[in-house]
Order: sequence, then C-alpha cells, then structure tokens
Amino acid sequence: MKLSNLGEFGIIKKIREKTYSSKEVIAGIGDDAAVLEFNKKQFLLYTTDALVENVHFSLKYFKPWQIGAKSIEQNASDIAAMGGVPTYAVVSLMLPENLDTKFVDELYSGINKTAKKYHISIIGGNISKSKEVIMSISMLGIVEKKYIALRKGAKKGDYILCSGNVGKSAAGLELLKKNKKGASIKNHLEPKCRLGLARKLVKIGINSMIDVSDGIASEITHICNESGVGAIVYADKIPISKNTINDAKLLGKNSLDFALYGGEDFELLFTAPKSKIKKLTKLGASVIGEIADKKNGIKLIKNNKEIKLRKGFEHF
Repeated sequence: MKLSNLGEFGIIKKIREKTYSSKEVIAGIGDDAAVLEFNKKQFLLYTTDALVENVHFSLKYFKPWQIGAKSIEQNASDIAAMGGVPTYAVVSLMLPENLDTKFVDELYSGINKTAKKYHISIIGGNISKSKEVIMSISMLGIVEKKYIALRKGAKKGDYILCSGNVGKSAAGLELLKKNKKGASIKNHLEPKCRLGLARKLVKIGINSMIDVSDGIASEITHICNESGVGAIVYADKIPISKNTINDAKLLGKNSLDFALYGGEDFELLFTAPKSKIKKLTKLGASVIGEIADKKNGIKLIKNNKEIKLRKGFEHF
C-alpha cells in the first residue's frame, strides 16, 4: 500500500498504534503538542513542525524573514492550542549549498524577531545540506495543570467556537498561485498565532481545543475523534472576513471552502459548556456549532440541508 492510499491521518494512526509511551506521557501522538509530567503544578509541552520548500512555502512568494517568522508562529500556535506558554526552541536547517548567506541572515531575522515577541529563547539546532530549503522547529512550553487544553474533552451539549476569521490564508495562497492581488495574501505570508487569546480562554474554562492549521473540517474531525463525539456545524456561522469573501469571488471560488478545507489560519477551535459562552464571545469568538452524540456523525448544515462534512487538508 502506498502512502497516498493510507492518507496523512491514516499514517499517523498507524504510527500511533506502534509507538511506546512511558507513564510520564500524559498526552502523546494525536494532539497539537505532547504533554509530559514536569512538576506538581505544571506540565511540560513539546511540539515540532517542519516547513518544506514547495510544500509549505515557495521562494517565489515568501521573503526569507517571512519563512522564519512563520516557523515560530506555527509552533507557538501548537503550544497555544494546549493552553500553554512557549519557552525554548531549537532550529534545524537543511539548505542548498549554493544559497547566498544573506538568505540565512534574513531567515534568522524573522525567527529572532518573532521569538523575542513571545519570549522564546532559541537555544540550538542543526544544519545540513539539502536540495531544497527545509526548516524544522522543536519547541518547548509549560502549562499549569489546571489550564491544560486537549483535543479530547469535548462533551455532548458543548458549543463549538472559533476565534477570529478563517479561510484567509488559503485564499491568500490561491491569489499568489493565480498571480492576482488581494488583501488575503498578507494573511498567508504573515500568519499570527493566538497565544494571548488562548491563555484567556483556558482561564475562563473550556473543554477541548485545537488550532486551525488544516481547515475547520479537519480540526472538528480531530476533536470529535479524540473525544468520541459527533458534531453539528452551521455553515452560516463560520466567521469569514469580507476580505476573504471578496478575494474568493475574484478567484471564482467559494469562501466557505477556504474556511472548511484550507488551512494555516492558526486561529483556535474549541468547545465549552453553555455557562461559559457569554464570557467567551466577549473575547471575539464565534459559536459555529454544537457537539452531538457520536452516532450522529459530523454534519454540516448549509442552506437548511444536512451534509456530511468532508475531510480537510491532508499531505498525502
């Protein structure tokens, strides 16, 4: 069987079933970051993510500093999705030997500026020769045990909420590919994680959370699979900005598809009981659905019709 037949999440499931974890691992494969025992009050968080040329970015569109900044933002987003605070990171670079040294200077300008913003110390890494530019970041963080947020934990009757606007990064990428101009381009080239907001959410009280890196459809599926529940999502409640709607029209595309099946918005998708909704929506979050019984599956309500939600972005 080829990887393309199994799919990204099938591959992860296969690896997960065969991987050993010690009792110190509170949460391992299957969440935004691993959760490890640390001390009486805190857990240690550990995540890693890669940026591969012509997969996650193209040098035709991205400036080196934007690549560096994005590498920190996407890893910090994983820590944020766990309710934590990022602390340290190591950077591995795989670079073509004919690349100009100015590229590395500018790359690290983006890395260092973004890391400083979040008080993340860059403490080491590795460099190797490669045919294409590849970056791999490993990041540590901490979270108080009382504030830990996992993908599992969603309960029947919970509301599903989303921060900010979604679909903007996918719309920006499509504009770049089609050589068109639009407001969404900046959202793709310079995404921002929601670290500050995530900390506020966990202090109010939520039951589960994930960051929006692969589209709303994928993220809701992850929460439901880990929590053993189903979901009802209302298409007209998904927050999509006017810029994204206008850019989608320019492309002849549906902005809802960008929101559901795009990715790299680094917004937060989370669930919470009714008693917390007023405080959460005051922070700008939108209620987009409800957690249902597992037997109901994961459904999208669009134009008063019930549709089975498709999978979001997958690498294979």
